[in-house]
Amino acid sequence: RPTPTLHPRPDWSEHGPEAFWQAAAECLAEVAAQAGGRPVAGLAISSLAEAGVPLDRAGRPLYPIIAWYDRRSEPQAAWVEGRVSVAELYAITGQRASTSFSLTKILWLRENAPQAYAQMAHWLPVSAYVLYRLCGALATDYTIAARTLLFDQGRLGWSQRLLDEFGIDGGILPTPLPGGSVVGGLTAQAARITGLPAGTPCCLGGHDHLCAALACGAAQPAAAADSTGSAQALIFLLPRFLPDPALAAGGFACYAYLLPGVFVLKGGLKAAGSAIEWLARLLSGPQPDYVALEGEAREGVGRRRGPLWLPHLLGSGSPQADRSAKAALVGAQLEHGRGDIFRGLLEALACWTRHNLEVMSAATGLSYTALTLTGGTTRLRLLSQLKADLLGCPVTVPEIPEAAAAGAALLAGLGVGVYASAAEAAAAPTYPRSIFTPDSARTAWYDDLYRAAYLPLYDALWATNRALDGTRG
Repeated sequence: RPTPTLHPRPDWSEHGPEAFWQAAAECLAEVAAQAGGRPVAGLAISSLAEAGVPLDRAGRPLYPIIAWYDRRSEPQAAWVEGRVSVAELYAITGQRASTSFSLTKILWLRENAPQAYAQMAHWLPVSAYVLYRLCGALATDYTIAARTLLFDQGRLGWSQRLLDEFGIDGGILPTPLPGGSVVGGLTAQAARITGLPAGTPCCLGGHDHLCAALACGAAQPAAAADSTGSAQALIFLLPRFLPDPALAAGGFACYAYLLPGVFVLKGGLKAAGSAIEWLARLLSGPQPDYVALEGEAREGVGRRRGPLWLPHLLGSGSPQADRSAKAALVGAQLEHGRGDIFRGLLEALACWTRHNLEVMSAATGLSYTALTLTGGTTRLRLLSQLKADLLGCPVTVPEIPEAAAAGAALLAGLGVGVYASAAEAAAAPTYPRSIFTPDSARTAWYDDLYRAAYLPLYDALWATNRALDGTRG
C-alpha cells in the first residue's frame, strides 16, 4: 500500500496515524486471506525508523506523524549539536544530529505544539505504534531505538545522559529489546480487523533497510548490502560498536544490528533512485522509457570516458557529509547523446558505492568480498553490472518481492522458535538470485576512471559549490 502522506504546508510532510494503521491492517488482512487458513506462527513489523507517534495516556494520537524526511526541525537539530558535541553524541548513539531523528521531532513538538507535548504519555516509533495497535505492547527493537538519537549503543538502553540534557522523560519511550523478541499476543480486536487468530505471537521486527539485508543473508561481520530505492543505504556489518569520530565526520552511522553481537556501519546517499528517475524524466519524458535509455547507455560501457556525474543532487551523503554539495555533469560534448548522459549517472552511483565501501573497510579493518543488492534500482541490470565491475567482486540480486517484510518474518520465526539460531534464520530464504560477475577488462578500465576522474571531482568542485551558495570557505 502507498504510505498515506499529507503536505499541510510547503516543505512539510506528515502521515495520519489512523490512516497509517489502517494501511498496515489492510495488508495484514490480505496476507491472512492468502494464508488460506494455514497456521501463522508469529508476525513482526518492519518499518521506516525515525518517525514517531505521540500518544496520550489512553493511547490516542495527539499529533500527525512527522515524516522522517520532513525538515521542519532544523533549528532543533542545530540546538542539539550546540548542546552536545558531535564526538560525544556519536560516542553514545553512533549518530550525528539531523532532522530525521525522533529527538528533534520531540523537541519541535515541545516548542511548537505545547498542548500535545504536555499530554504526551508515550512516544512510539511507527513500527512500535503498529505493534501497539496489534497487541498493546510498548516496545521497540534496538535498530529502531537507535534512530531516536537517544539510545546508548554501549549499554543498549536509553541514554540517561541525553535524556537529562534535553529535558525528556524517559518514561515516554518504549522498552528496547532485541529484534525477534516476543512482546505480546494479537488482541481480539486486532484479530477481527486483520483476520489473524487472536493470541498470535507479536514480535519485534526492525529498521526496513536492515530487515531487507537480513532477508538477503547478511548475518556475519564484513557482510555488505546495498538497499537502494529513492535513497541508497549501504550497510556493512561489524562485530562491535565503533564510535570513531572520523566516521561521524564522514556522515556514517554505527548502531546495533538485528542479531545479537552484531553492529552495522551505514552510509547513505539521499538521492539515488530518485536521481535516476529525475534524469530519466528529463531525457525521456514523464513516462520514462528505461529500456531504451538502458540500451543506449550500454553502447558506451567500458569504451567512452565521460560524461561523468558527481551524484550529489541532495547533498553528498557519506563519506563527505556535505549538505552544500551539488550535482555536476562534467565532460559533456556535442557528440554525446542521452544514453551517454544516463550512463554517466549510473557509473557515478557505482563509483559512490565503491568509495564508501573502501572507506568502511579502511575504518574497520574488514574486507568485503561480495555485495548484495535490494531495492527498486535493481530493475536496471546495467547498474548492478556496473557495481560489480567497479568493485571487482560479485554482486548478488535476490528476487525478493518485499525484502524488508521478509526480514521481519525471519525475525518473527526466530522469536517463536521456527528457527533455532540467527544463522539458521538468515540462511532460510530460498529466493532465486541473479549474480553479476565483474568483467576483468572493464574492471581495469573503470578502476582508472574511478581513481583519475571520480575521486578528484568532489574536491575540484568544492569551491564552486560554495560560490553558488554565496559563501566562501
